[in-house]
Amino acid sequence: MQHFGLLGEKLPHSLSPQIHSRLFALSGVQDADYQLIEIPLDAFDDRIDKLLQQYDGLNVTIPYKRMILPHLRQISPAASRYGAVNTIDCRTLAGHNTDVVGFLQSIAALGSDLKGDILLLGAGGAGRMMALEAADSCNSLTVAVRDPASDNARALADDLAAIGARWQMVSFGEIDGQFSLLLNATPVGMYPHSEGCPVSEQVISRCGAVFDCIYNPRQTLLLRRARAMGIQALGGMHMLVLQAAAAQHIWLGTDFDPAALAAITAEMEDGLHG
Repeated sequence: MQHFGLLGEKLPHSLSPQIHSRLFALSGVQDADYQLIEIPLDAFDDRIDKLLQQYDGLNVTIPYKRMILPHLRQISPAASRYGAVNTIDCRTLAGHNTDVVGFLQSIAALGSDLKGDILLLGAGGAGRMMALEAADSCNSLTVAVRDPASDNARALADDLAAIGARWQMVSFGEIDGQFSLLLNATPVGMYPHSEGCPVSEQVISRCGAVFDCIYNPRQTLLLRRARAMGIQALGGMHMLVLQAAAAQHIWLGTDFDPAALAAITAEMEDGLHG
């Protein structure tokens, strides 16, 4: 039996077991299971090395995507670039970042790209990855944050300055201009606080497309407002399923038909709120 799982501090609402079980079934893998592994923050260093020996592969979520790095032997270029690992091949102790795979494929599924004027909301872990990817090809990048003086904002500012990106950082109240794509990397609007929207309708109306990395509810207020204006918009379930498929490719060498992945995405969304 092959053992896989998701490592995190609190995982009460994770859909990862359902997604990975569907992926195992699609690829005909019958000797694998997928478990949720909750570890208190103060017990991480004492337990992680033994866990890495007990599993064939792990996904990693907050707050351990950075903390796991010293316990690995190899780090992929993407994981090194973003300073975060979300997938581990425990047999080789190699760390990878499949979040970026899910993100880029989601933007393609939206029918958009990262070449225009990009508005990014948030500067946390997901925001950092999106910012660095957008900075490679965009015409301009505007990063909006609650507090430009926060540790996350200053760290991202240093990263963007180091690669010579064309960017600016503003507070949410200072967002101005037209944007080809809005990327939401904040938790605003996430279930159970689904009434929140990170930006005003006026800001949304000035965006050509919207990607919200939140996957629960199925339609955040941001997505509903964008779609009501006729703006193409996509939620985060696509990214969640696509990064899981990329993880299984690392663990098992399996590839998946895009239509089958879309069916899993729809199935997972059907069980969500909103």
